[in-house]
Amino acid sequence: MFSATLLLIFAAFLGTYLTRVLAYLIFKNQNSNHRLDFIQKNMPLIIIIVLFFYTFYEVDFTQSPYGMNMILACIFVFLLHFKFKNALISIVLGTIFYIFILRIL
Repeated sequence: MFSATLLLIFAAFLGTYLTRVLAYLIFKNQNSNHRLDFIQKNMPLIIIIVLFFYTFYEVDFTQSPYGMNMILACIFVFLLHFKFKNALISIVLGTIFYIFILRIL
């Protein structure tokens, strides 16, 4: 039991370490790669789109509160991020607002 747990921890460590290091090893000799530039430029938007759809995936818009808590929280986070352009403020205040709106609706 103990050795199986250690083996699982080591496998998780090895997988995490390799996924972090391999990108640097593969692309260390290339100065400018248009694929990496594309990923670097568009990855935040892609992640936000995936998280947006994941957030609304299991929301039931046919029953009360009709997804209004999620929609209001998303609008609030969007406005915060548009105003302050700070991810930490958007995440923290958006989470507080979402918890508050859950209590109200």
